[in-house]
Amino acid sequence: MQEDLFINALDFIKEHQLYFRTRTELARNLSEGLGLEYTNSYALIGKLIEMGDLVIEGHDKLATPEALGLRKGVLIGNARGFAFCKFTDGGETPDVFIPPVSLKTALHNDVVLVKVRKNGDRSEGQVVKVVERSEKNIVGTLDIVNPNLAFVKPDDTRYFKDIVIRNHGKFKVKAGDKVVCRITKYVAGDKNPQGVLTEVLGLNGDPKIEMLAIIRENNLYEEFEPDVLAEARKLPQSVPVEATRGRRDFTGDNIVTIDSADTRDIDDAVGIVEHPDGHFTLSVHIADVSEYVKQNSPLDNEAYKRGTSVYFPDLVYPMLPRELSNGICSLNPKVTRLTLSVIMEIDEQGEVYDYEICEGFIKSREKMTYDDVFAIFNDDPQVCAKYSDMVKDFKAMQKLHRILSAKRKRRGALEFDLPECKFEMDSAGHVLEVKLFERNEAHMMIESFMLEANETVALACHKEKLPFLFRVHEQPDGQKMFDFFQFASQFGLKVANNPDKVTPKDLQRLLKTVEGQPYEMLINSVMLRSLQKARYAPKNLGHFGIAAVNYCHFTSPIRRYPDLLIHRIIKKFYLRNKDKKALEYYREFVEEASDLTSEREKLAESAERQVDDLKKADYMQNHIGEIYEGTVTGATNFGVFVALPNTVEGMCPLENLPTDNYVFIEKLYKLAGSKHDYQLGQKVRIQVESVNLRRRQINFKILED
Repeated sequence: MQEDLFINALDFIKEHQLYFRTRTELARNLSEGLGLEYTNSYALIGKLIEMGDLVIEGHDKLATPEALGLRKGVLIGNARGFAFCKFTDGGETPDVFIPPVSLKTALHNDVVLVKVRKNGDRSEGQVVKVVERSEKNIVGTLDIVNPNLAFVKPDDTRYFKDIVIRNHGKFKVKAGDKVVCRITKYVAGDKNPQGVLTEVLGLNGDPKIEMLAIIRENNLYEEFEPDVLAEARKLPQSVPVEATRGRRDFTGDNIVTIDSADTRDIDDAVGIVEHPDGHFTLSVHIADVSEYVKQNSPLDNEAYKRGTSVYFPDLVYPMLPRELSNGICSLNPKVTRLTLSVIMEIDEQGEVYDYEICEGFIKSREKMTYDDVFAIFNDDPQVCAKYSDMVKDFKAMQKLHRILSAKRKRRGALEFDLPECKFEMDSAGHVLEVKLFERNEAHMMIESFMLEANETVALACHKEKLPFLFRVHEQPDGQKMFDFFQFASQFGLKVANNPDKVTPKDLQRLLKTVEGQPYEMLINSVMLRSLQKARYAPKNLGHFGIAAVNYCHFTSPIRRYPDLLIHRIIKKFYLRNKDKKALEYYREFVEEASDLTSEREKLAESAERQVDDLKKADYMQNHIGEIYEGTVTGATNFGVFVALPNTVEGMCPLENLPTDNYVFIEKLYKLAGSKHDYQLGQKVRIQVESVNLRRRQINFKILED
């Protein structure tokens, strides 16, 4: 695997201290030491230089950053012209301050090599090399000086320099418009970087334009390239008989889909049989997207680049064109669809004792909604009459879900019931109301069945030692857990003896202990912040949060690339003979895909969160001056954050708090004064003071009792 080769080469260089050698000398050393062809060693060194893992020092001599006293990291800019470097080369080293004079040409989000030195009592960094530019779209407001000169002032103030623009005359644009630009020339010192205008979005302050700005900042585009659309439009919109040959026929089974009423991209369908001995046969049928999206085709390349569908309150940016996502791949009712199916035999304790993974085809009987299924669970006479021939199956599903849920609880799976919101909007996209989104047992049941299918598929492929993309959630960091233990102890709570070896059961036990207590939300929030972030990985590292040894994402190939990739691996290797050459290709590819898909997921989540914040700010513009009760969700040295019951969150800066001398106590997540204290989970009365739509910022004022 290519990544392993890079690691081996670096380890060899460090172990034998092969520093300050020419590229030719080092290539010869690597060839002899690792048994590589000289030309391959030479090319490998070039790649290591490109990635910043080797640095050219005077007279074309090479050394590792460590040998030169350099650190690798990502630059986090500040509106006042300085920056911090967030190190990415391992360890828990704090971010280092970089003054403006030491930035060279680096800007926010660039990957850099930094020299750290002492400056009095604190450390400072100096950028030595920019390893990789962020290459993000930069959205901002256009200021036109004359027909040949304009500036873009970035919305993201972490890009601390305005960008010189000279091609604005080619666009229909006016001063004050929201625009998108791209930097073409980076400069050091007080000079401004130069760039080109790429798109004019429209009027600043318009909610639709502000939303489009977020989308462009995150490099998201709704439209697909012509070759991608052309390929999608050539696909059939029905399944011919010949496409079902060699597949298992499930069309005679009671199979349904259960989704929200407005869902159009239906990935999954389920069926169940309850046996007299208390066992169940659960079948989970997933759209066989890989049958239509062929490896390295324009559709596949586009799906890989996007990584995931992105869901906003009033629109979707799909991973695949709608001809697939809403058409031939969607498991629409009463039409034949191709699937990759998992049939699981489950005992009365919820353990899967046998399973089969196969290619199949189904004809879903009904497109059920969560609300209707939940109504059946509660014996609603009208809904039960409407679906009378399926009520028995839904009751069996409910029973199995409860068994599976109990099994996960026994092994220590963590459940954070975090509030989510839904928006009611008018035709212009303005928010009429922000409400809590309430999950019912039908939502949880489908989630339960998908979890079981994901675990079963991960186990099957892990046993076969296939190249694979696992969904991993690693053991919490010991230091973060130690800090959490200390925090919990102030409430008389003990988590476990050893923060380095905390188990899901330890944390689950604590969550159970604090149920119904005034500090329940506080403990939940701080615990969640103390855990690792789930990600994709080519190695099976387990999933701490759901207490699973094997886990993957298999059930949503219409909207997530990892699922599509896993389908392809199953069909290519699990269900068919293993081709050694193809195996090697996929072992390399899952290494690359794990990083890219994890990054695309983070980007999508960030964009979705930013749009939600924009919609909430738009809504609160009509509620300035109103008074609400809220809950403190964050404390800093410059104020506190407060969330309302509908999840709208605002900032209460120090000047909007009752007058006092406040001190921020970081490890207790507390802003303490001599008369007033504010801590996570605390109830407060606030008044809405102001809204800044462009910054998606809501300001509250805390009222004294």
